[in-house]
Amino acid sequence: MKAILVVHNLKKESNYALNYANNLGEKLKVKVIVAYTVPEARSIQLSDASMFDLFDNDDLNIKEQYKGNDNIVFLSYLDIVGMSLHAITAKYDIGLIIKGVSGTAKEINEQLTPVLNHSGCPLLAVPENASFNITNMGYLADLRYAKKDIVSFLSKMSEAIDVKASLFNITESGLPHMDNSYAETVFRQLFSNSGLNLVNIRERDIMKTVDVLANIMQVDFFVLSNRSSQLNGLWDWENMEAEEHAHLPALIFPC
Repeated sequence: MKAILVVHNLKKESNYALNYANNLGEKLKVKVIVAYTVPEARSIQLSDASMFDLFDNDDLNIKEQYKGNDNIVFLSYLDIVGMSLHAITAKYDIGLIIKGVSGTAKEINEQLTPVLNHSGCPLLAVPENASFNITNMGYLADLRYAKKDIVSFLSKMSEAIDVKASLFNITESGLPHMDNSYAETVFRQLFSNSGLNLVNIRERDIMKTVDVLANIMQVDFFVLSNRSSQLNGLWDWENMEAEEHAHLPALIFPC
C-alpha cells in the first residue's frame, strides 16, 4: 500500500484518526502523512488559551506526542495551501485517506462528502471511540457488482494485519436473491484466490443487516463502495437525522 493521509481539522476526532492511522501504518509498514486543514501553528501552541475548546490539554501539542516517530510526517499548512485534495494525494503518493468523524448520521455524511467527491483514494471514516483491535473485516456488496479492486485491496490489507475478511453478498434493491449454490459458483469464478470468505445474506434491510453483522457476527470493520445502496443505507441520514452514530470504522471506495 502507498502512504496514508490523515486530514486533520484540529478537532478531537482528528486525533483519534491520527492514532488509528499510526497503528495501521505500523502494521502495513507505510508512512502516515498529516495534513492540516487550518494553519498548523494554531494546533500546537500550548500558550493559545483560545484553543482549549478544541482539545483537552493533553491533545494540544500533536507533534510532541509523536516526537521520534519516523513513521509520521507532518506537513505544514503552507505546504498544501491552495492545493486540491486530488493534487495532495498525487504529490505524496497517497493510497488511503483517514478522517475522524463524529455526531449524527447527517453530520457524518456532511463531513465525508467533500473528501469522497474530490479524491480517487479510498476513505476510512473513523468514529471517535473506534478501537484498532480489528479482527473481522466485511465488504458489503451485491456479489454481481462487487469490485475486483476493492476485493484485492481488502485481501492485501487483511493479510497484512492478519485478520479475517469476508464478502457479504447483499442483494441490490429490485434484483432477485442469489441462492447459495449460485452465489458460491460466481464467487469462485471471480474471487477464488482472494482469501475472502463468502456470506450470502437474504435480509434486504441494510440497518438490520449491519446490526446483526456487528453484534452477532462480530464484524468490526466495514468496507463499502461510494453511492452503493449498502452505503446509502448505512448513512441514511434523512431517516436518522437526529440519531448519534457511534459506528465502527467504514472504508469507502470512490467508485
